[in-house]
Amino acid sequence: NYPPPPGGFGSEGVGAPGPTRLSVGDAISFGWRKFSANPGVWIVLVVIAFVIQALINGIFNGFDYTQDSDNISFTTAFSATNLIGTLVTAVVGYLIEAAFVRGALSEVDGRKPAFGTFLQVGPIGAVILTGLLVGIGTSVGLVLCILPGLVFAFLTWWAMPFVVDRNQDAITAIKSSFTAIKSNAGTLILLALALIGINILGALLCGLGLLVSIPVSIIASTYAYRITTGGPVVA
Repeated sequence: NYPPPPGGFGSEGVGAPGPTRLSVGDAISFGWRKFSANPGVWIVLVVIAFVIQALINGIFNGFDYTQDSDNISFTTAFSATNLIGTLVTAVVGYLIEAAFVRGALSEVDGRKPAFGTFLQVGPIGAVILTGLLVGIGTSVGLVLCILPGLVFAFLTWWAMPFVVDRNQDAITAIKSSFTAIKSNAGTLILLALALIGINILGALLCGLGLLVSIPVSIIASTYAYRITTGGPVVA
């Protein structure tokens, strides 16, 4: 149901069909194995991502203000700046997400990603639009008693991999993610809960554990994406 993109997966058609059944343990083990074989580039990229997001937040939200009748214009300007900052933060976040997905796809293809690999995010317009649509849909769903937002976020979990891996447009990628996730929802719910738990544990370790848990989670999720959609996986 998910044909490979033109030219196959990777420039040299790297990869062979992996396991046909998805296992939560196998996905996490794969993520850890690939990360531990190439930790430096992943840790540096996670640190860079944190620093970039912190700088953007500091630029747009790094000052205090008081609202009274004498500074209405200042407050209005601050609110506009805050809105722009939120949008910029979101867009940069989508590009960072796509970069991590690209790196994880390289790991799944059996190639250790270099720093330059993470810059090959694919169609930037589709990446940003996909992130916006998923974000808006999740936010609307959260307003509607929370559960619809969680369901939507889960079903669009792989929208970005479909964009980066197969150059799909935003709408097609979201539809593809829905179909793929629903095809193995039970196992994927367990995987999602396990990855959330791993990242909570990483955050509790003074946040330093996130330098490990985030890459492991992204690689494990990408492994699950390839297994579920019948794509190639290199051990």
